[in-house]
Parts: sequence; structure tokens; C-alpha cells
Amino acid sequence: MGYIPVELDKTRNILLGFGALKLFKELHGESLMKIDFEKEDPEDILPLIVYVGLKHEDPELTQEKTIELIDKHLGIKGALELLPRIFKELNMGEEPKNEMKVAGKK
Repeated sequence: MGYIPVELDKTRNILLGFGALKLFKELHGESLMKIDFEKEDPEDILPLIVYVGLKHEDPELTQEKTIELIDKHLGIKGALELLPRIFKELNMGEEPKNEMKVAGKK
């Protein structure tokens, strides 16, 4: 399992190990590995993925703070550009089902 560096207020490292996957499931109610991105709203799912992936570095981090960091330093386009890296790290391939539709591409 590798880190996915992301430039926010500083370089932070997303880590999507078992702890992050468990936290995602607790907060969302469904496993990240089973998400159908065609049915989910990216504004709900993507910040949650980033949040659970960064929580290992900063126990004080909240979902609201994560959204603020994304908005200030990445924007929507930058956040969507994280998806291929996240899916690759999760071993879902570089272009998982529905990813391009989430990113607004066809």
C-alpha cells in the first residue's frame, strides 16, 4: 500500500489501507470497493475518500476541514484528477467502471 501525495495546505499523503476503508464504510454505510460511481454524487464521495485517506496523518482532521482544504487548494477539477490515482492504489485499475462519467468525460 503506497501513499498518494496531494498538495493541500502542505504536502499530505493519502493512505487507503484497511483503517481508511473501514472508516469509509462506517461513515458511508457501504464499502468503497463496492461503490457505483454512476449512482453516487462526487461531492459526497470524493471528499470522504480524501478524508479517510488523510486521517492517519492528522487525528484532528474533520470532514469539514477536508472539504475546505480541497476547495482552497485543489478545486473540483483537481479533486477529480485524484480519482485515477486512488483507483490505481485500490487495485481497481486506472479507469474503473463509471470513473470517466464521474469526471464528466465520455
